[in-house]
Amino acid sequence: MVGVVLFSLFGMVIGILSAGGLVKRILKSETINRFLDRVDKFDLIIGLVAIFVGVWNLFSPNFGFRVDIPGADITILGATIPSLLVILSGASISLHYILQILNIQTNKKEQLIRIRSQYGDLIGIATFVFSFLHILTYQTVLL
Repeated sequence: MVGVVLFSLFGMVIGILSAGGLVKRILKSETINRFLDRVDKFDLIIGLVAIFVGVWNLFSPNFGFRVDIPGADITILGATIPSLLVILSGASISLHYILQILNIQTNKKEQLIRIRSQYGDLIGIATFVFSFLHILTYQTVLL
């Protein structure tokens, strides 16, 4: 239970950060804009932590905690979608830094940046929604 709550809250925060542009446009709050602008400095760290936590949760759905629900201690299906979305959001957040390290052609890098700008908000929203659903349905083995 504790692992599910922590992962779900983490996923919701990562989803908000990944959809930061949309959040800024919808809320139009100066405080939110300043906060998201300050957090932008840590995109690489946040993205790498999100990727690590997503991979960790993918292979250890309950973070090692026993939940005493038949099948839930060994299931990977219940954590697959939220984990993959957190990994995708982490990659989306830190994409500019990752592309500096990768040795690929410039047009491929520009294409990846274009895809991120088109779908980054959708990825963030999906991460937030599925993380929220993950916390609501933690006792359901297949969700």
